[in-house]
Amino acid sequence: MNENFNVGNPTKENIDFAFKNLIFYVTASTQLNMYREKRNDFKKVLIEIEKILSIYVNKENLSSIDEEELKNIKFDLIDLDAETKALKSYFAEWSLLWIDAIISLRMSEIKIGGVNNGR
Repeated sequence: MNENFNVGNPTKENIDFAFKNLIFYVTASTQLNMYREKRNDFKKVLIEIEKILSIYVNKENLSSIDEEELKNIKFDLIDLDAETKALKSYFAEWSLLWIDAIISLRMSEIKIGGVNNGR
């Protein structure tokens, strides 16, 4: 993890880092043979992540993303994590951790009134 990453500090760098990791773990999950049975479920989640990423990129803040959309992604990832737990892979679990990071960054951004331009 990036040594400067902090969910309490919603900088562009922290938000980009969280999205990069979320997208990596969900995309990788669509490619893993051990997740073959859940591949389409991971692809559906990836489409939802692309939607929230588009909102973030175009609006340049997380607060423009609907909280329900984030919760729905989180619940889908919770289900996928539970369903793949026996496979001894951490990809679904880490995907869940990164959506939690984005949710926390959003809450921090709302609390301070916008993206923190400082580091």
